[in-house]
Amino acid sequence: MFKTTTDTELAGNPIDEVIGSTIRYAALTSAAKLGIFRTLEEDGPKTLDELAAAIGASTDGTRAVADVAAVLGWLTLEDGRYRNGPIAERWLGKNAEYDFTPALLWAYELTNVMWELPQAVRDGKPAQSLWDRWADNPEAGRDFSAYMRVKSRLTVQPIVDAVPLPEGARRLLDLGGSHGLHSMAMCERHPELSATILDLPEALADTGAAIEKAGLSDRITLQRGSFLSGDLGTGYDVVFLFEIVHNHTDEENRDLVARAAKALRPGGRIVVLEDVRGEQLEEHNAAFSLAMYACSGDRTYSEPEISGWLTDAGLSGVERITLPSSVSLVVGTK
Repeated sequence: MFKTTTDTELAGNPIDEVIGSTIRYAALTSAAKLGIFRTLEEDGPKTLDELAAAIGASTDGTRAVADVAAVLGWLTLEDGRYRNGPIAERWLGKNAEYDFTPALLWAYELTNVMWELPQAVRDGKPAQSLWDRWADNPEAGRDFSAYMRVKSRLTVQPIVDAVPLPEGARRLLDLGGSHGLHSMAMCERHPELSATILDLPEALADTGAAIEKAGLSDRITLQRGSFLSGDLGTGYDVVFLFEIVHNHTDEENRDLVARAAKALRPGGRIVVLEDVRGEQLEEHNAAFSLAMYACSGDRTYSEPEISGWLTDAGLSGVERITLPSSVSLVVGTK
């Protein structure tokens, strides 16, 4: 897409790809932020002038963004009118089976986070954590939560299928459960199970309505607060730590697992869901770990590290269960 030379010896050089990737990223995230995809879905094809007026933007700027989106197949331009292309129709909007518009909106915010990465590397941590950013910009926090919700819809069933519940399990504590999809799926699968979801108030903003819609209000309780300190209760059969340890330091995770273990009854289990760092570098894990560092100064963890937290907390029989996606379950029993 972006070529700076016709020299055959330099054609396809990696620098062009880096620059081209930046332009593609900027065009697609900006198109989502400006509401181009949403406008064309709701109002139908538009000329350049009509589209610019509809999104409240300049004509030249709208053309610059829309043309790149069209070259990439997210839009089409026919007879002087822009419309959503096959990719946008498949992945974006209310008619899509999985609307990933929140992912593009979160990616737009991630640009601001990554812009400060060199200084974060120098300082050993970002100047502002993701949570602090969301306090100043709650819209970005809502976009992230919405993204996690749709992403989890793609993976929740294999996860639920793989979770090894203790025999006779009745009570689940879902730490950082946010959207509630995992707790809802577990309760639907196991009629005898009830759940408590503990997370920050902003993360649970829409969860109550989703639980009520699923008809599970009598079995799932929301507890608003931080799981990083304080007593987590007692008598639970299983505690979920699903995709949260990469947002916290080794010391914080060690303390969290220790307190989670105290919340378990004998025979209860802690189930950690994570993108586990392997012995060999892997592209997805490395990229994800970098994003976590930029967002909060934290990283992905290896299986020995996670297992160490569990065994140090008095749990035994630690096992790893691989899943179809990039994540795994690491399970320990009290």
